[in-house]
Amino acid sequence: MRFSKRFKENVMLIAFGVILFFALTNYTLALDILGYTKRILYPVILGAIIAFILNVPMSAIEKHLFKTPKNPKRQKLVEAIKRPCSIILTILIAVGIIVLLLVLVIPSLAETISSLTENVPSIVKHISDEINGNKALSSLFKSLGVSPDSLSTGMSDWLKGGLSAIKNMDSTVSFASAVFSSIIDFVLGIFFSIYILAQKETLKRQLKKVCSAFLPERASNRLSSIEKRSVDTFGRFLVGQSTDAALFGALCTLGCLAFGFPDPVLIGVVVAVSALVPLIGATIGMLIGFLLICVHSFSMAVGFVVFLLILMQIDANFIYPRIVGNSVGLPPVWVLFAVTVGGRTFGVLGMFLAVPICAIVYSAFSEIVNDRLENRQKPKDNKKGKQTAEPEPAGSDQ
Repeated sequence: MRFSKRFKENVMLIAFGVILFFALTNYTLALDILGYTKRILYPVILGAIIAFILNVPMSAIEKHLFKTPKNPKRQKLVEAIKRPCSIILTILIAVGIIVLLLVLVIPSLAETISSLTENVPSIVKHISDEINGNKALSSLFKSLGVSPDSLSTGMSDWLKGGLSAIKNMDSTVSFASAVFSSIIDFVLGIFFSIYILAQKETLKRQLKKVCSAFLPERASNRLSSIEKRSVDTFGRFLVGQSTDAALFGALCTLGCLAFGFPDPVLIGVVVAVSALVPLIGATIGMLIGFLLICVHSFSMAVGFVVFLLILMQIDANFIYPRIVGNSVGLPPVWVLFAVTVGGRTFGVLGMFLAVPICAIVYSAFSEIVNDRLENRQKPKDNKKGKQTAEPEPAGSDQ
């Protein structure tokens, strides 16, 4: 028995509606199922994400360092060593960058956290004195019903609690267990990513066969187009975002040196790393820099905030559009949505990856909607064309 295309579409819509209704009415169970699935498949998902990121520099290395020679014998040799050497070089570059960041950031950050813990009362007193000395701020807090004493006490307790938790984190069993579990997941993710990078053409071909076997030709072609767009969009986003973050961090370091702010290299690295997260990353870096400078001087910390706000405006209006341009093509509200959902689901890495992924989904969905609207418009146009093309009745001979 053969079913019509319309019947199949209706069945799929009904099934989707039933699943959606079940998920919405039992959202706690649906979230538990998703969370359990994520925990089981986390190393595989992490490996796919790492492979997706490392594929960009690996493809560049293959393209520029392992060009195909004219000699047929050398062609076989280059083809044999191209992929393994490119994977090794890519991993070495990534590990080198991570180690460099850790060497630059961790010692200074540990020293700063220790100093912050010891100087919390003086920092809070500085902030309280500044608020009391400023009439506008003082009247604002009074209108909100917040007294300077309660503000100082709350801020002191918050800073002491947070910093002592960070400082003593390594002594807790739960933290050690979480670190051990994360290391295992990360190592498994690395192995999965190496396999995916080494066999990406084979995996791509297998997925294409599966799509061709189980999906209509139009849907299979659409998925192939989305895959190409995904690789292209993410590659441009990764290169552009990394370049902009590095330049933004370098300008921040130079500005800190020019204005005499303490720890310019540490603050520049923190701001550059946080700037990798679109939209809100620079703000996070600004808050961290403010706390780091607060150890030395509250007025200098305020000056740093003013300086970085000006630098953020310059970057947003002049530097970022020229480097990244419209490579993502996602409206700001969807960027904020992607960063929020990605951060809640996969942490900092999710915040970084959510924007290009959301841009790909947004672009693909827009294309599907436009195609369906065009297909609906075509029959109307054809009917109009037929009506206008009808021959006029022949006049009688006179």
